[in-house]
Amino acid sequence: MKSFILSLVMLLSVNALAESEPLDDLMTPDEIAAEAGFPRTEMNDNVLSLRDFDSIESLNVAREFPIVLVANKNAYGYEAQTMRVIQNGNLTNTWKISTGRERWETAKSGRQYFTTTPPGWFYPYSIVRNHYSQTWQTNMEFSVFFNGGVALHAANSAHNYQLGRRASGGCVRLHRDNAKYIYERVVQEGKGLVPVIRPNGAVARDWRGNVIRAVKYRTLIVVEGY
Repeated sequence: MKSFILSLVMLLSVNALAESEPLDDLMTPDEIAAEAGFPRTEMNDNVLSLRDFDSIESLNVAREFPIVLVANKNAYGYEAQTMRVIQNGNLTNTWKISTGRERWETAKSGRQYFTTTPPGWFYPYSIVRNHYSQTWQTNMEFSVFFNGGVALHAANSAHNYQLGRRASGGCVRLHRDNAKYIYERVVQEGKGLVPVIRPNGAVARDWRGNVIRAVKYRTLIVVEGY
């Protein structure tokens, strides 16, 4: 009887914690990835910004990808903690976001990690309407995973006030309405033959200099800043 009561108390405690805290604060990105069977999170150095890319690579990403999402992870300055949404070559939206807090912390799982949103160029590889953690009995709505356990997803309503500043455990949080819109657009555009762009922003080319293409989601996600 005592063991049953103890188990019930522990379960209720986990559920209460999950209701009050986002999944990307309860688990590290690598733990989220491991639980879901996703690849590990990549860390990249010397990443090209979208503006630098335009001057270095002879490739117009706005023409190649129907959707380009540019998340600025800087804490301060022009466009800091915003996402620019470029659709069919036109800037259609600029939204407040929350990226990683950029400091060493201990997740509720007990694991120490650096709460960063790694910069880089990415494609969505898994889109989940309501990603659910069996470990913590909580979810991330409208999740678009693009780098290991790092995803674009809806912020919990209790954390909407934090949008516009660094506040996440590594994911890119958006207002629920905006996350829903992105999720639906990614699904709508689906996959197609697109240029292969490495995580550092370099375009993959063959020995003749031709752009290498592959079937991927027709959405490009660029995380820039420091």
